[in-house]
Amino acid sequence: MPTVMILTFFDFAMDSNFFHWRILLIFIDVLAWWGSYLLVSLLLGKLILILLKLIHKPCEGTFKIDRKDRNYSFFCLRVTVKKFIFWIWNNFCFPWVSNFAFKMCDIRADFKSTMFDGWSDVEFIEYGNNIMIGQGAQIFSSIIIRIDSVDYLLIKKVIIGDHVVLGGNSIVSPGTIIGKGSTLGVWTVTQINQIIDPDWIYIGYPARKYQPAQKAIEESKKQAMRRLVDTGERIHFDTKQFLNTEDKK
Repeated sequence: MPTVMILTFFDFAMDSNFFHWRILLIFIDVLAWWGSYLLVSLLLGKLILILLKLIHKPCEGTFKIDRKDRNYSFFCLRVTVKKFIFWIWNNFCFPWVSNFAFKMCDIRADFKSTMFDGWSDVEFIEYGNNIMIGQGAQIFSSIIIRIDSVDYLLIKKVIIGDHVVLGGNSIVSPGTIIGKGSTLGVWTVTQINQIIDPDWIYIGYPARKYQPAQKAIEESKKQAMRRLVDTGERIHFDTKQFLNTEDKK
């Protein structure tokens, strides 16, 4: 890979006519080293995860926050390794690499989903196809709870169905199951173990039904309306005025 360094030992490589080739090879070398760094981090991290899984199998439940608790200590080890992988891969120039890292870390995800704008736990989460995670949305499969003045780690699998939209700054709690085609509105928060029915829009804290998704689609096709501030009167709003002459035709 270090082609430029090798070529500097040859006289012809220092010729001014060869300068543009040296510049090109520098970029090739940088990309090669960068790619190798990404692959090595992923392969090394994957190997460590396999070993940890063989030593102690991951499981759901409520575990005391104590290093002597194997479920808790191995959970922390796995999460640390996975976050190291994601920290490196999230700095790559293409957004789909995050989806690839999810797959390599045993989290179901497809390459069509938009997942890089939010924050997600790295264990016990199953993503459907064609989902969209809004800016600042958070998906948790684990939280810390307190029972009788003692802290415990709660781990529950989260399942997100196909064609789901998570609004900006929404929060998905552990154990949540979101049905196909559902939408969580902005700032919506689900409860632990809450089940979100398919094809519904949920809003609020805690999340509650707002209206069927199909109804929202039908309303979006109707004539646009606006409300006058002074009188509160609703009048038709002509959106075509913002189009070009050719678009209006």
